[in-house]
Amino acid sequence: MISGIAYGVVLNDRRQLRELGSRLNDAPYLGAPQAPVMFIKPRTCFRFHGAAIPMPDELERVEAAATLGLLFDRDVTKAQPANALSGVAAACLALEVCEPHDTLHRPAIRQRCRDGFLPLGAFTAFEPAFATADIHTAIDGRRRHTWSLSDLARPVPELVAAITEFMTLRAGDLLIVGLPGDAPTVEAGEQIEVTAQGLPALATVVQRGSIQ
Repeated sequence: MISGIAYGVVLNDRRQLRELGSRLNDAPYLGAPQAPVMFIKPRTCFRFHGAAIPMPDELERVEAAATLGLLFDRDVTKAQPANALSGVAAACLALEVCEPHDTLHRPAIRQRCRDGFLPLGAFTAFEPAFATADIHTAIDGRRRHTWSLSDLARPVPELVAAITEFMTLRAGDLLIVGLPGDAPTVEAGEQIEVTAQGLPALATVVQRGSIQ
């Protein structure tokens, strides 16, 4: 179970960074990120067992980025890439939901941290092959998006090593390893299914209004 904090990482898609190009040099940062760019998902964001994603009334569409979540069963600090994943007990497919926005470096908190904006699939024992899995997203039964974790700018072991250089990932924490820069958008009523080899599928639906 997730007894700790759920962390996400943005700007870890190699293709997205390449397409952003010189925009990464704009003020106020004046350069590409030199460390992982992270955000926190409050527990009110979690959705399990296929529970619906609540679509706020003021929105027409939300972005749905399929990715991988890693659950730690021991504290990891100052890890090296060779042993960075030794503290990972389990993995799941995750759907990082947010309002469409143009924020680059600093994660958009209001847009990402709304209730129900992190559906999670069932956890399974972690396998190293998950770190380079191809993740597929189907909407209303039609495949709309595929991306490979082998396209991460910081591969999963290097990402965990880089994060634990400046903070500890603790037992019970969940790490969302990165997001595709071209994630599809969905609207109310649409069914979403996320699949990847070896991982339990994640299926959910976007539903208008507040959901208890």
